[in-house]
Amino acid sequence: MIVKRGKRYVLKSKESGRTLGVHPSRVAAERQETAINMSKARAAGHKLPPPPDERDETMRKIRSGKAKFLIPLMLLVATAAHAATKTCPSGTLAPTPATTTGPTTDVIVARAIPGLTFQATSPAGTATVAVEASCDGTNWAPLATTMSLATTATSQAVSVQNPACTYRANVTACSGCSVTVAYGCAGP
Repeated sequence: MIVKRGKRYVLKSKESGRTLGVHPSRVAAERQETAINMSKARAAGHKLPPPPDERDETMRKIRSGKAKFLIPLMLLVATAAHAATKTCPSGTLAPTPATTTGPTTDVIVARAIPGLTFQATSPAGTATVAVEASCDGTNWAPLATTMSLATTATSQAVSVQNPACTYRANVTACSGCSVTVAYGCAGP
C-alpha cells in the first residue's frame, strides 16, 4: 500500500507493515509496487511477460525527432546547390584567383556563428570587391563596405557580425588584378 507522508510517498507491506521504499512521486512508488508484485508472481511459478524496456520508448522518441531536422537540411542543400558551400573556420572563396569581374564560384552559408570576416588580396593591378548577402539564394545585395585594392593597399578586410544568410564576394572592378578572397569564422 502507498501512504503519503509530507512530500514523499511511502510504499509499505500490507502483511508486515514495514517500509519497502520512499519515493518523491506516487508514480515512482507505484512502479516499485508493480515490480514487487511481478517478482512475487514469478516466484510462485506464474508466466508473466518480460518487464517493459523503457529504452525502446526513448529510442522511438529520439528517432521521431530526427525527422524534424531533415526538411530544413534538404532545403539548405537545395538553395546552395548552384555553387560549392564552404564551411568555417577559414578558406578561400574560389580555387584560383579572380582575374575578371564577377562573383566568386563558392558561397558561405553562415548559420549559428558569431562573426564572419572576408579578406581580399591582389598583389597586382587594381580591383574593387563587394561582399554580397542573399537570404533567398537568388537575390544578392552588397554590404555597405566595399574593398578597394590598389598598389598602395593590396589587402583589405570586411567583417559581418552575427551573419544569418548566404554570402559571396563579387569582384566589381578589375584592371590587371589577381584577386583572392579568403574568409574566416569566429566560433564553432
